[in-house]
Amino acid sequence: RELDATATVLANRQDESEQSRKRLIEQSREFKKNTPEDLRKHVAPLLKSFQGEIDALSKRSKEAEAAFLNVYKRLIDVPDPVPALDLGQQLQLKVQRLHDIETENQKLRETLEEYNKEFAEVKNQEVTIKALKEKIREYEQTLKNQAETIALEKEQKLQNDFAEKERKLQETQMSTTSKLEEAEHKVQSLQTALEKTRTELFDLKTKYDEEITAKADEIEMIMTDLERANQRAEVAQREAETLREQLSSANHSLQLASQIQKAPDVEQAIEVLTRSSLEVELAAKEREIAQLVEDVQRLQASLTKLRENSASQISQLEQQLSAKNSTLKQLEEKLKGQADYEEVKKELNILKSMEFAPSEGAGTQDASKPLEVLLLEKNRSLQSENAALRISNSDLS
Repeated sequence: RELDATATVLANRQDESEQSRKRLIEQSREFKKNTPEDLRKHVAPLLKSFQGEIDALSKRSKEAEAAFLNVYKRLIDVPDPVPALDLGQQLQLKVQRLHDIETENQKLRETLEEYNKEFAEVKNQEVTIKALKEKIREYEQTLKNQAETIALEKEQKLQNDFAEKERKLQETQMSTTSKLEEAEHKVQSLQTALEKTRTELFDLKTKYDEEITAKADEIEMIMTDLERANQRAEVAQREAETLREQLSSANHSLQLASQIQKAPDVEQAIEVLTRSSLEVELAAKEREIAQLVEDVQRLQASLTKLRENSASQISQLEQQLSAKNSTLKQLEEKLKGQADYEEVKKELNILKSMEFAPSEGAGTQDASKPLEVLLLEKNRSLQSENAALRISNSDLS
C-alpha cells in the first residue's frame, strides 16, 4: 500500500513538473521578448546556469523515479508467498509424519525380525513356544486393558464435556431468563409510570385551561363593572357640573336681587329656596361621585390583585406542566432504553432452537416445549449416543 501511494504521488508530481516546465519555458520566451538586449546579455549566463541546474535536477529525479518504478514493477509481479508457505508448512508436516511412520515401521520390522530370529532359534522348543504364547496373551490383555482404559477416559471426557456444556447452558438460560424478567418488569413499570404521567399531564392541562377560562371570565366581569362605574361617574360629574352652573346662576340672581332695592319678599324667598335646593342636590351628587370614585378604586385594586393571583397561579401551573413534560420525556427515554426486550426474547428463542433443535422424526409441537423438557431430551439422546459409542468401542477392541 505504501508503494502504491508513493507511485501515485510520483505520477502526480511528474505531471505537475511537466506543466511547470512548460510554464517556465513560456515565461522565458516572454522575458526574452519583453527585455532589452543589454539586460538579456547580462542575464543570459545566469539563466543558462539555472537551466543547467534544473536539467541536472530533472535528470536525477527521472533516474530515481525510473529506478523506483522498476523496483515497484518487479515487486508487483512477485506472487503472494502466503499460500506457498502454507502449502510448504503442510507438506513439511506430512513429511514429518511420514518420517515418524517410517521410523516406527522400521522399529516394528526390526522387532519382527528379532521375533522371527528368536522363533527360528526356538522353533523346536516347546517351552519357548509356550512362553511366546503367554507373552502374546499378555500383549493381548495389555491391549485390551489399554482399549478399555481409553474407552473409559473417552466416556468420562464426554460426560464431563456434556456436564460442563449443560451447566453453561443452564447458567446462560438462567441469566437470560433473569434479564428477560427484569426487562419485562422495567417495561411494565415504565409503561405504568408513563400512563400515570400522561394522565396527570392531561388533568393538569385541563385544570390549567379551566383556571385560565375562569380567570378570564372573572376579569371580564370586573372590567364590565369598572366600565359601568366609570360611566356612572362620568354621568354624575356631568350632573354635578350642571348643578354647579345652576348654583352659580342662582348666586348671580341673588346678587342682582340684593342690588335691587325694595325687592318683593316673595321673589327673595323663591331665590333662597331655589338656592338651598340646588345646594342640597349638589351635595348629594358630590357624595354620589365620591362613592363612585371609591367603587372605581376598589374595583381597580381587586382587578390588580386578581391579575397578580392569576399570573402567580398560571406561573405555578406552567412550572408543573414543564415538570410533567420533563418527567414524560425522561420516561419515554427510559422506555426507549428498554426497547431491546423483544430482541433479547428473540435471541433466547434462537438459542433454544440452536441448542435443542428437534430431530427429523419429531413433530412441530417440539418447538413449544419448555426448556426443562428439552434439556431432559438432550440428556437422553447424549446418553444413548454414549452407550452406542461404548458398544462400538468394545466391538473395535
